[in-house]
Amino acid sequence: MLAYYQPMLNWVGFAAPDCATFSSCSGNDEDLNRVVGTVIPWVATMRSKRTTKFAKRYALALFLGLVTQSATGTAWGQLVDAPINDASEVVRAQATVPQDTAVPQDTTVPLTPNTLGQPAPLSGAPATPVVPPAISEPFANPLANQAPNAFTPPAAPNRSIGAAGRGFSASLGVTADSFSSAPTMMGDFFGSGVSMIGAPKTVETSFFSQGTILSGSGGSALLAFDFGSGTPNDIFTASGTGIDVSGDSQVDQFDLLEPIPPTDAPTSPGQGFLFAGGQAVYTNSITGTAPVNGNFTNGQFWFVKYSYASQGLGVGNQGVVIAGPDAATRRVKLSENFSPEVRDRFFFNYNFFNDAFGGLGDVSRYVLGFERVLIDDLMSVELRLPMAGTLSSTQDLNQPGGRDFELGNATVVSKFVLLRSNNYILTSGVGATIPLADDAKLLRGTDELLRIENESVHVLPFLGLLRRFDRRTSFQAYTQLDFDANGNPVLENLAGGPLERIGRFTDSSLAHVDVSAHRTVYENRRSTSKLKAVVANAELHYTGTLQGTDAVTGNGIVVTNLKKNFNVLNATMGAHLLVGKNVVITPGMSVPLRDGLDEQFDYEALLQVNYLR
Repeated sequence: MLAYYQPMLNWVGFAAPDCATFSSCSGNDEDLNRVVGTVIPWVATMRSKRTTKFAKRYALALFLGLVTQSATGTAWGQLVDAPINDASEVVRAQATVPQDTAVPQDTTVPLTPNTLGQPAPLSGAPATPVVPPAISEPFANPLANQAPNAFTPPAAPNRSIGAAGRGFSASLGVTADSFSSAPTMMGDFFGSGVSMIGAPKTVETSFFSQGTILSGSGGSALLAFDFGSGTPNDIFTASGTGIDVSGDSQVDQFDLLEPIPPTDAPTSPGQGFLFAGGQAVYTNSITGTAPVNGNFTNGQFWFVKYSYASQGLGVGNQGVVIAGPDAATRRVKLSENFSPEVRDRFFFNYNFFNDAFGGLGDVSRYVLGFERVLIDDLMSVELRLPMAGTLSSTQDLNQPGGRDFELGNATVVSKFVLLRSNNYILTSGVGATIPLADDAKLLRGTDELLRIENESVHVLPFLGLLRRFDRRTSFQAYTQLDFDANGNPVLENLAGGPLERIGRFTDSSLAHVDVSAHRTVYENRRSTSKLKAVVANAELHYTGTLQGTDAVTGNGIVVTNLKKNFNVLNATMGAHLLVGKNVVITPGMSVPLRDGLDEQFDYEALLQVNYLR
């Protein structure tokens, strides 16, 4: 048995006694104590340049191997100090020792025959080892049941998609290093909700009044009428305009002049309205509006009717565009800065839209949000709060186009992982908006003419898929619906005064389809590197209406969207920059692929920042 250890003993610097056979060497406690007292101090004091750090580790492992052999029946040999004579022995020994063997610590279990077992005689090959009882101490010898020269190759590194920190088998997104396994989609959509307010083409006024003849007679008579009660001086006929309508050769209709203040009769409803004329018809009663036969006299009843006409509200007789509630901060598209993976994170989005549609001009939009994992690998909840510098939700006809910083409607999103493997994640969930934005208002000076109250709650179900092809390449796809659950009440009064409700405006339901491809184009795993990876993104986004737009009408006013239906198609390009362990910075650009009102902006520049916990 001593010959079994001789090559290793020679390498570590020991020489066995001159024993012809193993039986001539003693195997008592004194020999064991000699081994313990000689080998350990020798290992601790090795200072020679001819030895290596590995030699120290191997000597200690060899010693523990000797202890194990003695515990299974091997007698002890007498060992003495001896120098290392051949450096090649170190090389040969190093090649036979596993490199990942942990350095055992000094054991606290006393090395006595009672704990190690009595040596047994040896004849020929070593006896079959008897496995000792398990040792609970943390310093138990990992080579206890292994021959001293046995070599176990290190396990090959796991390079599969599901490797820890690189696949989908555990929660990702904890650090930026794992972000490349499940990157976010950037998004594109500006949204709808911009309202066109159309004024009535005509505003009519009609009433019955007793006619007072101021001068003349027949077709050349000049008549005056009172609106309400009092002096008949509110509206007048145009001299010389009397005609016969009933066919009895008697004058029974006159044209009217525009009422001029001071008067009790209604005048122009506002800027952009022009007097469209009117007539006074001889009825001789208040039961009908058609002319009757006969010659009129002073104090008989006439039916008076006139109107003001306009092509719209505002300058140039055009319809007024106002930002409906949350319009400037957009209806929510969940694929923006979104991933099917559940993760803990805080995020910030900035979007600049150049020359947004509907006369909104340039719009700068901001979103603050966070996502929190509720159940590892299965469920998270997300909150988003948008705001924007854009067209003001309150517009004045006297000073149209006012701008302001607007708070939008918050959104809560719940996300559930339906299926997970090393290659893909399938996620579903639902979002809902919380009405926080201001009501949309249309004023004329201090008079409020119209209000669209912000009460609508949008329900946003979605389905998302993340497919990973290899360590560097992945693909994402989303489909999302957007339903307006309850609409927004519309109130108006063009003449000023208390507003009256004329209906409830419901936004069109929308369908979103989004796809993106991701490719890691740069990686740097050095601990000193700040930029860990760059993931390139290419995305395509479609949004379309599922039915025509709603319209609310009342008292001649029409409230609707700028377009009955729209189909928006945009392309987005950008990159995720993984900085340090927790930060991902994403710049990008989006461009429309359609024209007309389906082109909701000239271009969009975006910047997203994620802090991963």
